[in-house]
Amino acid sequence: MRTPTTSLLAVTAALACLAAAPAPTVLVGSTETQGHVLTDTAGQTLYVHDGALCTGPCTDTRHPLRTGADTLPTLPPGIDGTLGTLLRPDDGSLQLTYDGDPLYTYTGDTQPSDTNGITPDWHTVPARYLPTG
Repeated sequence: MRTPTTSLLAVTAALACLAAAPAPTVLVGSTETQGHVLTDTAGQTLYVHDGALCTGPCTDTRHPLRTGADTLPTLPPGIDGTLGTLLRPDDGSLQLTYDGDPLYTYTGDTQPSDTNGITPDWHTVPARYLPTG
């Protein structure tokens, strides 16, 4: 038979585990043309580039998704892939990567989940869901 103390301990332990889980640093948004894509925490669509790292004038319109050294990059539960960081050679900041590709936002996206930054070389990042069951 469970006692109120045992139930309270179980609830307290579960809440402690939830509190210890870091908040996702990348989220998932729904777009009209691209389906579910990765976004920053403000809901801005994230992009990857086919070529070299975006530096110099490129960063006037493509902002690197930066993070702090003390932040653990975390995807939302149920999303496949790996977040990491790279040290930017132009300013020494840390930029988030997804499966090794540097992540960027686009200044032409004014609303959450806008996808105005798509070009032949720039792509949104589809949210890949983990299989269930």
